[in-house]
Amino acid sequence: MNGFHRAHLPTNAIVADAMAECADAGLLEELRAALNPGRDCPQGDALQAVRDLVYELAGASNRDLAVDVLIYATGVAEFDLTSLREYACKHGLSPEGFRQHVLKMQRRLGLAPRPMQHADAS
Repeated sequence: MNGFHRAHLPTNAIVADAMAECADAGLLEELRAALNPGRDCPQGDALQAVRDLVYELAGASNRDLAVDVLIYATGVAEFDLTSLREYACKHGLSPEGFRQHVLKMQRRLGLAPRPMQHADAS
């Protein structure tokens, strides 16, 4: 299934499709192991963080916006030349609207708040 059509499917259909693809490739057990780390697994916290991010992005109706919000919310945007205002413009939002998306994602993922531009910043 190509990405254009997949983006318009409900999340449960996307997950079912991904599971079917993994089953066809013989990777179903590896997928299950990666998504359900044991409590004593040394990488359990990192895998849980990845799992949370995957669910966050898979459930987004606009994945391009969700990825840009995640980039900005985590501070990775520091390595890009794109400002909050430029991200907002890219997605047809006001700077404050984009900033609110960032704040919501930070809360949902339990990310520490970080300094960022406000809507009235130039």
